[in-house]
Amino acid sequence: MTHPGMSITQLLPDGKLIVLCGRADDASAWQDLLGPARCLAIALDDAPSEVRPRTLRGASDHLAWQHHAIGGLDSSGWLAEPADAFDPDHTATLVLPDPLDPPRAGTRRRFGVRQPAWRLFEDKTVVDTLWDAAGVPRAPSIVGDGTADLAVLGTIVDQGTGVVCSCQPRGAGPSAGGDGIWWWRDGPPPTTIPTAGSGTWRVRLMPLLEGIPVRLHGLALTTRTIPFPPMELVTLPRPGQGTFLCAGAVPLLDGAADLVTHTARIGVGLRERLGYRGGFSVDGILTSNGFQPTDFNARLTSAMEAAPSDRRVLLHAVNLLAREGNEPDTGAVEQLAEEVFSIGTSCTIFGAATHADERASRTASVRWDGDQLVPAPSGAADGRLVITPSPRGWLLTATLAAARLPGGGRVGPRAPEIFRVSDEVLGTNFGHLVAPFDTRPSTCLPEAQPSPEPAGR
Repeated sequence: MTHPGMSITQLLPDGKLIVLCGRADDASAWQDLLGPARCLAIALDDAPSEVRPRTLRGASDHLAWQHHAIGGLDSSGWLAEPADAFDPDHTATLVLPDPLDPPRAGTRRRFGVRQPAWRLFEDKTVVDTLWDAAGVPRAPSIVGDGTADLAVLGTIVDQGTGVVCSCQPRGAGPSAGGDGIWWWRDGPPPTTIPTAGSGTWRVRLMPLLEGIPVRLHGLALTTRTIPFPPMELVTLPRPGQGTFLCAGAVPLLDGAADLVTHTARIGVGLRERLGYRGGFSVDGILTSNGFQPTDFNARLTSAMEAAPSDRRVLLHAVNLLAREGNEPDTGAVEQLAEEVFSIGTSCTIFGAATHADERASRTASVRWDGDQLVPAPSGAADGRLVITPSPRGWLLTATLAAARLPGGGRVGPRAPEIFRVSDEVLGTNFGHLVAPFDTRPSTCLPEAQPSPEPAGR
């Protein structure tokens, strides 16, 4: 077996490379992989404070800011200075790992750029066309513009459990982190949906599906598809707002073999019917009638955020190579994917908060007391909560012993306790969250019709 790092890096372009990525540990891993003489890696999270926006309202805002920063690579901005010092002739190859896909990135040659058609399918109002073209069964849906009566359209798609509405501004960049998605079960749609009377928005309505939120993902290479292990998406409803908090993905054990087979079928459909190459993920709900897709990501996703940075960087390199039509040794890629998505003894989820108590601790050890999570200031602990500054305010990283999760190991039903303790002990402002919708109709009901709020979510 060829070592994954050797077979992958030998296929990357010759000459100097400039890598722009989000995380500082990823930037260090790129330079360790390729060497400082060949590679300059810059972490966008290390941007000087004077160029950071004061507020980022969500994951989509964060990505838009990153794209704006990359767009100034050929100017006199903070990125241009180190890039020009390393590559004054602009002959280096520019590497932008997922999720970065800016419309402008200067004049340097880019490596592994996504095809525009693949990017288009990430639009939530277009994605059902993709399912139909790739032969993937899906739930019924309705697409219209923002002037439509959402209450009327909702009654058409509602199968007795409620409605999910995705909103996409015309001509806007990609959304992320659950931005632009609302739900309701009974009564009128939430008043916070920013589409009323506006023809500048597109909307997609589908039934609210009860079951386990799941991510199926993999890598479409030139000759075959490599499925990754399925993940449980920790997607928590906010009953007071009709929105979701997306808290990451963790390994899913139950029914994994069938879901891996399903992932492979989706990958074959993408590769053979649409000529797709590279990482992909399909988010959806594992219902009593099987998996139903909801969203498509034409990229590698945050499902590998908890993996070591050196493994993540190698998988990013494979993804870029696949888009260029190069195929590393598939055995090495399978070995790498197993390392990235291996099921360990702990599980990690994340959450972005806009506030934390400056007087409170930044860490908290916790343990389970039945179904309740409580602080564990001394003695044995079942997990640890840590908050750190982030471009969006504060990032909560919660790491818990998988074997000690109550009720058989699924994270979603227990995750609201994690955020409740974070609010109480660390002073964050996640607010009231409840477990994902499942097959019991009473699991999650809105507390009340939400009051009007700014459209910033």
